[in-house]
Amino acid sequence: MTRRPVAPLVFALIAASVGVGCSSTPSGGAVTVVVSAPVSTSPWIADFERNGAQLAAAQLNAAGGIVFGGRSHHVVVDVRDNGGSPQRVVADARAAVAQHAAVLIIDGVGAAAVADVTDPAGLPVFVVFDGGASFIDAQARPTLFRLAPADQPMAVRLADYLAGSHPRVGILSDDTGFGADGRTALRAAFIRDKSPIVSAATVPTGAPDVGTQVLAARHAGATTLVVWAGAPIVAATIQAARTAGWSVPIWAGPTGEDPLVRQRLAGHVDWLTGVGFVSFRITAEVGPKPFATYRAAYEKKYGVDKVGVQQGGKEVVQPPDWSMYSYDTVNLIAAGLRISGAVGAPLLHTLEGKVVVTGANGDERGYLASTREGVSPDDMYFARFHGFVFQPATDDLLSQHLPVVPQTS
Repeated sequence: MTRRPVAPLVFALIAASVGVGCSSTPSGGAVTVVVSAPVSTSPWIADFERNGAQLAAAQLNAAGGIVFGGRSHHVVVDVRDNGGSPQRVVADARAAVAQHAAVLIIDGVGAAAVADVTDPAGLPVFVVFDGGASFIDAQARPTLFRLAPADQPMAVRLADYLAGSHPRVGILSDDTGFGADGRTALRAAFIRDKSPIVSAATVPTGAPDVGTQVLAARHAGATTLVVWAGAPIVAATIQAARTAGWSVPIWAGPTGEDPLVRQRLAGHVDWLTGVGFVSFRITAEVGPKPFATYRAAYEKKYGVDKVGVQQGGKEVVQPPDWSMYSYDTVNLIAAGLRISGAVGAPLLHTLEGKVVVTGANGDERGYLASTREGVSPDDMYFARFHGFVFQPATDDLLSQHLPVVPQTS
């Protein structure tokens, strides 16, 4: 559903946040939100999945819970560590069904298999990170929704952005579904723009060194490297190129923003020169105020997310941008329950074109019956690192008009 800022129809952001366990009128039992996150393997992803959902739950509970069926319902967030394992995500899906949960929030690992469990139960599943096209299908998997940027528009935007420099592209991806889907989208986008792909390599997720693959791209004549992989592989690619004296421009997918990349390059800030990533814009057309309000509530509850490096004598902090998606998911579910009056199939059908909320950054969140994508293709932007902080690219039409989000404290 194409999203444009509107006046809040269902929710106003509540600046004050309290613990998830607080509720003024828990008269109707609990509404359970299950979050399956890679707590032990990808902390950045897990933290934003969990924190956004818990913040929304805390605000809803502080306001009296979710009222439907004539009663007020307390919101409980059940966080489970999937360890990046599809099998454990499926097990979490079964647990969510058994708990009669209102929604299951996942990062995308094992999504197709999860649908085999949730479709018969009518349990909505929201993917809040992985942008792969291989598993989102309104007809084949009606319970899977995505509230995150999709790979295809990100890849197309990146290919179009780079086309003017006539790049010879080297692609590195990891062996996860995230890497495979990103690689597929990148190939199609660069072929569309007639930008030659001179090298393409897939590396194991746990590979300690990608020097061989980077060297192969250099020998093939690559003038731009694009990395679609987990943060450790992104960091290893930058390290391999720079230690070899290769100042090639390096572009990453959304994991380029992961604090782990900067932590692993902490002693070599100069290596981030020429490094950027493609992701979703943090602020919307209405301006920076909605995100600033959300950020204030987030940081009041959790504190600032310190990256672990300094710049200009100040601590570098990570803006809570990705956490907006799990936050908006919980608020969208709350709005849906007020209309449907019940979890399961009634809620699922309500989400199909019958409910829209204003998200944390001022964009609308909602779906049509025929689509499961909740982020507009128009919202993709590019950021480049300036030291350890990133800023919107100044040579892209959309990115150059976005405000710089503060990242030091």
